[in-house]
Amino acid sequence: MKKFKLLLFALLLFALCPTVIAKEINHFTSKADNDVTISDVYNSSVAVAGDSVSVDGVIHGFTAMAGNKVTLNGETDYGFIAGNSITLNGLINNDVFVAGNLINSSKDAVFKRDAVIGGADIELNGNFGRNLSLYGTKVTLKNVQVSGNVKIYAESITVEKGTVVTGTLYYPEDSKYKASDEAIIGATEKTSAIKVQDDENYFATVSAKVWSFLGLALIFAAISLFFPNMFNNINEKYAEFEISEAVEVFTKGLVVIILVPVIAIMLMFTMIGIPLGILLFLVYGISIYLTTIFTGYLIGYKIWQKVFDKDAHILFFGLIGLFILLILQLIPGVRILATIISVLVGLGLIFDTIKK
Repeated sequence: MKKFKLLLFALLLFALCPTVIAKEINHFTSKADNDVTISDVYNSSVAVAGDSVSVDGVIHGFTAMAGNKVTLNGETDYGFIAGNSITLNGLINNDVFVAGNLINSSKDAVFKRDAVIGGADIELNGNFGRNLSLYGTKVTLKNVQVSGNVKIYAESITVEKGTVVTGTLYYPEDSKYKASDEAIIGATEKTSAIKVQDDENYFATVSAKVWSFLGLALIFAAISLFFPNMFNNINEKYAEFEISEAVEVFTKGLVVIILVPVIAIMLMFTMIGIPLGILLFLVYGISIYLTTIFTGYLIGYKIWQKVFDKDAHILFFGLIGLFILLILQLIPGVRILATIISVLVGLGLIFDTIKK
């Protein structure tokens, strides 16, 4: 009788407890705010941006995350992650690209396919199912299991005990490389020295950036001459530029860079939509090229507004901003992040301009 009463009591509790079912969402979703947390199940792609961003749910699609503090605790099929401080604790079923300043993956993190990670300070734990490529200043492999090859381009490399690399670990011959005797590595191979590569490439990079700056300045002068209202609208919309507006324009760019190619490809699957799909790809490519101009203009305008607080010609704003972006893109540790932000902010600005 006592066991029967316990069973009855358990059944009563089960009946009274509400059934918890994760909410399922079947359409593309984008969110932008100071703090953004995603905890539902999405049968689509998701783009989120903010000061603090966390994905705790399951994304059956592509996940794009950007912010100051970015955390992945959940699951996604593909990932594009950018931020200042990035923590990876979850599961990525396919490929992932990560770019930031401080990047850390925990022992619970699982990357089933290729991972490309770039940052100043990279510290990795967890399981990598295929190849791993790392670009940074300082790289630390702790309790890492890699089923493929590891390619590292960094000044300081530390491989601690508990690390297992099935394939070959590649590292620059002039880097500070230190590996524990207890680490298991299939093979190691030295690549060209970082300093030699930097010396050879830096002059070419500077020359290319200078010519690019001159070309963009010429195009910007032509656009500002024939279509000055495009930039006047930016002045009006972003006269008071706060963090929420910065996040909003960044998220719009994130949505555009993901969604437009998908729409263009879908159009090209239909006979009648092929010309429109091709045209959309052309506009998409031109827009990405012009992103530096629009981002540079916004930077120049806000700096001039904050420092001098008086009127000036729009051409002057653009040249200031373009020059600042040129300098940022010549700094090795900042180049990738500056380019990503420039492209996404620029696409957001172009989207607002075309929409209006």
